[in-house]
Amino acid sequence: MANDFNAELHARPSIKFLGPAIVEHVALMPAKFVGQHSTQAVVGASVAGDRHVSSQIEYHTEFITITVVTQLDTQPAEWPESQLSVADFQKLAATPDAELICRTSILVAGTAPREIAPVLSKLGFGDTAVSSVGQGSAHVCSDFRLHGDGSTRVVLFNQDLNASRLGRMVRRIYEIETYRAMALLGLPEARRLAPLLGDYDAKLVELSNRNLATPRSEHKRLLDDITALSAEVISATAETRNRFGATAAYAAIVDERIAELREERVEGFQRFGVFVDRRFKPAVRTCAATAVRLDQLSRATMHLIDLLQTRIQVEIEYQNSLQIKAMAERTATQIRIQRAVEGFSIIAISYYLLSLMKVVIESMKYAGYSVSPLVMLISIPVVVGAVALTILRVRHALTSGK
Repeated sequence: MANDFNAELHARPSIKFLGPAIVEHVALMPAKFVGQHSTQAVVGASVAGDRHVSSQIEYHTEFITITVVTQLDTQPAEWPESQLSVADFQKLAATPDAELICRTSILVAGTAPREIAPVLSKLGFGDTAVSSVGQGSAHVCSDFRLHGDGSTRVVLFNQDLNASRLGRMVRRIYEIETYRAMALLGLPEARRLAPLLGDYDAKLVELSNRNLATPRSEHKRLLDDITALSAEVISATAETRNRFGATAAYAAIVDERIAELREERVEGFQRFGVFVDRRFKPAVRTCAATAVRLDQLSRATMHLIDLLQTRIQVEIEYQNSLQIKAMAERTATQIRIQRAVEGFSIIAISYYLLSLMKVVIESMKYAGYSVSPLVMLISIPVVVGAVALTILRVRHALTSGK
């Protein structure tokens, strides 16, 4: 594993060369690609019959880049036509199904002339951004327009950069273009989501208003509608999270590479980095704002669901409290009825026992035995008291048993 970490430090070597030369760099995104970090360099390779200093293939997390340096015999007065097609680059990377993300052509020329504008005009440039880079060691120029072969053209006038510094400077320039293009892959997603986000906002407002006015009988339907909106927002977030995250990461790399150029202003021209920032940052901010809106909508819908569920729960608890209160009232009534029944039971049992005693006494009279009437009078309170005491003891035993 330590070897892997150390290899990562050397995974992006710069090509070393001196001008005049034309550097062609493309970024390809295969339909199916398992990202890896590695570099394959081929020195002295020949593609489409041209003589090259080197070709380099790099495998990134989600795309492949190919850099081809063609040495020129003399500095051209016009832009040299490329002999490489997209198919040639796809063949080099062994990815015939790969989609072209960006293509950058960098013409490395000699010392910048005192008047740069006429030279840039001959090379086919329009409104051009120019910067002195590397503390005055070179001048970088581009109009950032797409040309017939789908490439963005850049001229690098080399003042006194050696082969190593020139290679690193060229790498910074084409990496700005590559990561700028990769970052902008999130912009179509942001534009696609813009009308959907407006619809989601309107639905959220409508559902929030319904949450305030919906009766209890409509709560299930309202909960279903809010859940459906939440599912749509979460699905859109899941579909675009990686893309918008990559946009932010690539934009940070673009900023780093521009800072590494150590630009200085050239009189009469807009700076290279300023041109990129003013046309690139709004798109990045659009993607970031879309990601934030999705996150806020997701949170808002979940909060609305929580509010509705809380409202339903409170109403259920209120209904439960009413049922418990009704049950308590019924229990109290049953207890009162039970106590009344117990009173009647004492009277009934006592009456039954006294009736039995009366029958016994009368039977004894017929048998010739004389029984005083006082016995019957005394037995009445005794029997009633005994029955009442017995019933109370039974009820106490049942209560204690619970």
